[in-house]
Amino acid sequence: MSGRKSARLREDIRRELSNIVEFESRDPIVRDAFPTVMDVRLSVDRRYAKVYVAVAGEVDRGDVERALAQDRGFYRSALAGRLALRYTPELRFVIDETVERSLRLQGLLRDDGVDLVPDREAEAGVDGVEAMSSGPDEGRRDESGS
Repeated sequence: MSGRKSARLREDIRRELSNIVEFESRDPIVRDAFPTVMDVRLSVDRRYAKVYVAVAGEVDRGDVERALAQDRGFYRSALAGRLALRYTPELRFVIDETVERSLRLQGLLRDDGVDLVPDREAEAGVDGVEAMSSGPDEGRRDESGS
């Protein structure tokens, strides 16, 4: 299968699973976690899919992962009804902690006083002269060299 077709299939599975997990799940543990399907990775033969799910709030991620694993048959059959695939992939759910890690890292950098936006004074020359001119024609020489 070409790279484009595989990417399109992954995106279709992600979109449909996102709707199923977010809006059709009857498990209270999953519903209370406000799940978001972040990514889907398919095996080469497209028989297995690893589904990365982010959860919001202060919930036990282990409980949510167990609930998703327990209900994966429901999710797989619902997915089979929505997509015309020869084989509906077997689903394996993984809690995605990328968002939490990035927020934690951003908080640590902010606490240390590290500025993520470059400082204009630092971009100026060594002697304090600005590297950029203030106007479009300022700093240009005329063709006579003066």
